[in-house]
Amino acid sequence: MKNLLGRLDLSYIYAFLSEATLGLTFIFYMVLARVFGPEQYGIFASAGALAIILAFFIQFGLPFLLGREVAANPKEGSKSTIEFLVLQGFNSLLVLIILFPVARALGFQGTGITICYLLVLAEVCRSAKQTIRSVFRGWGEFRTETVSVAIERFLVVLLSGVVLFLSKDLVWVVATLVLVRTVDILGLLYYLSKKTQIWSPISFESLWQTLKMAYPFAISAVLWILYYQIDLLMLKGLAPTEEAGFYSAAYRITEIFSSLPRVIFSVTFTRFALCQSTEPEKLPKEIHKSAYLLLAGVLPVLVAGGLLQTFIVETIYGKAFSPAINSLAFLLPSLGIKMFGTLVEYFFQATRREKFLPPLLLTTVIVNIISNALLIPQMGAMGAAIATLLSEIVLAIAGLILMTRIGYKRVARRLILISLISLLVAAIPSLMLNGLNSAMAIGLIIPSLLAIFFLMRPNYFLKQID
Repeated sequence: MKNLLGRLDLSYIYAFLSEATLGLTFIFYMVLARVFGPEQYGIFASAGALAIILAFFIQFGLPFLLGREVAANPKEGSKSTIEFLVLQGFNSLLVLIILFPVARALGFQGTGITICYLLVLAEVCRSAKQTIRSVFRGWGEFRTETVSVAIERFLVVLLSGVVLFLSKDLVWVVATLVLVRTVDILGLLYYLSKKTQIWSPISFESLWQTLKMAYPFAISAVLWILYYQIDLLMLKGLAPTEEAGFYSAAYRITEIFSSLPRVIFSVTFTRFALCQSTEPEKLPKEIHKSAYLLLAGVLPVLVAGGLLQTFIVETIYGKAFSPAINSLAFLLPSLGIKMFGTLVEYFFQATRREKFLPPLLLTTVIVNIISNALLIPQMGAMGAAIATLLSEIVLAIAGLILMTRIGYKRVARRLILISLISLLVAAIPSLMLNGLNSAMAIGLIIPSLLAIFFLMRPNYFLKQID
């Protein structure tokens, strides 16, 4: 524990507090599920999935690119803020134009289409917020970022919650969310402009060059589609509507657990970028530090969550959502290996190797789509969860194998073994839920933890790096 505390700093603490505010959003979605029930909540979740997919075209990887540029050169990088927001504005117009035919093709009608438009507008605001947050992270001002995120999420939940209980109308609830986010963006831009110069001359050529730089980052955003959004849309088309509601409920729980590795990555991404520009020979140590924090700070929580997953689902959503446990039993363990796939993704992005990501992610997306198409018709939401698990394994292992070929052979090989063992450890509670007895569980988990401890020893992990 002393060693772990020595590895932490205030940046990680503020990043944790920022992610902790997701609890407010989680509570809000829990209330929506209880008020509207599995079927109507499934429509909302499916519309939200479509909005998030389209948000990738709005963001186009720009927040990640800006964060890296600001971290490498804070003063000059910050001057691109308005340019990046202008590009997102153009992308938003294109998305809003194509939204109607896309929504109709996916079966949305009437109020469902209205909700789609409102949720896309909410994602336009969220994309702008992500861009502004990237500036704060590049500066290392995680406290400022945390305060801004907490204020926004608190106001969204408070005001949207009031509208929910006054109107019981989903359209008005989402419209309130959009309004609060819009005001928040305007306030942040004013604050940012008082601290530094956030604009520089904009030309068509500069916009085009920025888009070309952002392209690999945009492709890497497919990771989120792979993980959840395509699953929901395919569930809507291949299974009863309530299956999307069950899967969404399981994912919302998983999302809370996935906020823990995001705490680490939000800091280590800028550390990777800074290290690459100043002391690239120290990158293996930064990788080791990140892996250590993931295993010490995330894996125990995944195990505890797995042991309590039945209690968590039924307490939060009620017994009507009990079938969501079948999906959660696969989604929660998938985080045990997903965090290493995400580590690879952030490493490539921060070290200007983002060109490796498109073919890697395209392969895993294909695996995900094929798996969903085969499993959802027979298994519904649980089939979508299994498809997610399979694609996460492919992504992590293929990404780490790729790392072995760019000068990090020993580090990547150690991480391959560690990631597979981490998946096993995270899956043991779900295996117990499905019949594995306690003696066998203990017989699996103790040797697994000892193996992780052996592989993570600094002298062994970092020795003879190629």
